[in-house]
Amino acid sequence: MARYKEIGLEQFAVGVIGARYVGLATGACLARIGHWVTCVDKDPDLIAELRNGGMPFFEPGLEELVARGKSEGRLSFEDGEALAGVVEDSDAVFIAVGTPQGDDGAPDLSNVAAVARGIGRALAGGRGRENPLVVVNKSTVPVGSGDYVTTLVREGAGDAEVDFRVVSNPEFLREGSAVHDTLFPNRIVVGFDHPEVGEFMRRLYGPIIERSFAQRDEPRGVVPFVATDLASAEMIKYAANAFLAVKISFINEISNLCEITGADVKSVATGIGLDERIGSRFLEAGVGWGGSCFPKDVNALRATARKNGYEPTLLDAAVTTNDHQRELAVTKLERNLHTLEGKRVTLLGLAFKPGTDDLRESPSLWIARVLHARGARVVGYDPVVAAARLSSPDLEVAADPYGALSGAHAAVVVTEWEEVVSLDLRRAAALMSAPRLLVDGRNALDPAAVRASGLTYEGFGHG
Repeated sequence: MARYKEIGLEQFAVGVIGARYVGLATGACLARIGHWVTCVDKDPDLIAELRNGGMPFFEPGLEELVARGKSEGRLSFEDGEALAGVVEDSDAVFIAVGTPQGDDGAPDLSNVAAVARGIGRALAGGRGRENPLVVVNKSTVPVGSGDYVTTLVREGAGDAEVDFRVVSNPEFLREGSAVHDTLFPNRIVVGFDHPEVGEFMRRLYGPIIERSFAQRDEPRGVVPFVATDLASAEMIKYAANAFLAVKISFINEISNLCEITGADVKSVATGIGLDERIGSRFLEAGVGWGGSCFPKDVNALRATARKNGYEPTLLDAAVTTNDHQRELAVTKLERNLHTLEGKRVTLLGLAFKPGTDDLRESPSLWIARVLHARGARVVGYDPVVAAARLSSPDLEVAADPYGALSGAHAAVVVTEWEEVVSLDLRRAAALMSAPRLLVDGRNALDPAAVRASGLTYEGFGHG
């Protein structure tokens, strides 16, 4: 196994602690570029599933990448009992465990703390490597967590002298594109206190930085390597997601003004998106953002601000606007149906975005809960989220979109899956009951085509 001060084609032994979304994608991709990776997770059932070829979640391309890593002998899976051995044998250990949102909006770092202390205990037992262990914080953590992890590793080691370096290496994965975003990122951000560790991380990611395995249709050129301090790397992660969330809330605010003034938000978004200072991405009006990242990261940044005596008014406004968009979808239904009591409403798409089965903070679940509370019968359809995965008293899940639409008084496009945007609208109209309302929560359909099919159309941001 090459040492990180050697020069040339390098292969490192890497441990990844946490084998769910971020950890599994990171481990599989590091194996793909030539490293020897062991993924560790405290859940023995998860490890057994991965060893047997199963996948705990839906992510395009990841199952194949995991299978390739296993077949090449570069990717293996171990339960939590193996942590000490992995630390002993590895050049670097990635912490990629969950940091769920706490009641105060701040992330719960108990998983990170447990792993950091475990690494310290393992280091106290000695290592088979001459270089310091590089502890890479991949979990999304508040600013200042690099120092926190350092303290916890030393705490776990007790009185033993241990040699390690902590790095912040935030992930910028989009669910549904995790493999591509890892292998072909638009930047790699690394925060560290010791220059030699920055050089190690550059070498670890060498094939990705140089795009040395890019295929014909993949991006070309060198990937920017952003080398900075620990706190700045941690802030970059939060600032990136907060900015995108604010951008979506901004166009939704404009969307609401468009409805009042008679303007069309799609034309407005096109017009302002052509300004290179603004750009066209994340200017789609609708029911707002959800998922595991935007809500959690924005709330974590708000919590950090208030902890330090600062009021994050812009971030607060972004959250308020986003909540309003979900309420607006229900308002559009009530305005057209007059009452929700006894009405059948179909939600087309349940995952928070296409390309994933992630239901965390999905607008569909909030809408379903409100509709159910107001007396509606709610039926959902999603091409990936199976009924077995969703146990909710607020809605039932249909196996196909037309079954979900049968007898419905209204439907809401919540997730712009291809199976949703390519619906046979005339067939949908024939199956539905009056007033046959379609609320396009993503502005994904052509209003004229919807109306021509016999449906009543309500979008977002159309005067």
